[in-house]
Amino acid sequence: MRLLNHQPGELQEKLSEYLKKDALYKAVFEYTKSRFEKANHLPAHNWSHAYRDTLNAIVIGEAENADMAIVLPAITMHDIGFLYGASGKTHGAVGADKLAEYLKEGNIQYSDDAIEKIAACIRTHKGSMHNEKPESLEAKVVADADLLEKFGPFGVYQNIRTFTEFNWALEKNLERATQIFNLTLETGTGRRLAEPGRKFVANFYNQLAEAYEPYQEQE
Repeated sequence: MRLLNHQPGELQEKLSEYLKKDALYKAVFEYTKSRFEKANHLPAHNWSHAYRDTLNAIVIGEAENADMAIVLPAITMHDIGFLYGASGKTHGAVGADKLAEYLKEGNIQYSDDAIEKIAACIRTHKGSMHNEKPESLEAKVVADADLLEKFGPFGVYQNIRTFTEFNWALEKNLERATQIFNLTLETGTGRRLAEPGRKFVANFYNQLAEAYEPYQEQE
């Protein structure tokens, strides 16, 4: 099952074109890649995750006619809060608050207006998962690009890596998976892409819960 109906290499070529024509975004991409590749404590919220979300954002952002000069740096940096010790609950807010500092550390100079817009996207990127309401179109695209990976086979893969990162018990993972079934995406494109994968995740975790039931400890 592929949620994105693109040929292998097609999205990578699109990303390459954005990197060629936007020097600031290229600096963000390369700096963020280097920072996350050094962060060995993040098996789930790592560079591979940020990269996949970036490709998701290209699909959703272009379809929704969003400002990609805001969407792309925001999605690539959406998890930088983890680099500053934030938790799963706080990393959006921490990342937004630390954005200007992070860019300064990377010697990347965005305008104050652009920083404000990018920070707003980072702050609410968990969307309905954290009861957040992205306001701008770009923030909605960023939230959907991140949430899209919660669905389909990659949703199962990423959820397992997440509960490993946070040392969650299986019960917690099953509880979180139930939450994923009911997530609301913000854009029409995001909703359309996610729906087939939503069914896949629901079926997998329903079967996992059923298989686990005989092994649960009695209280």
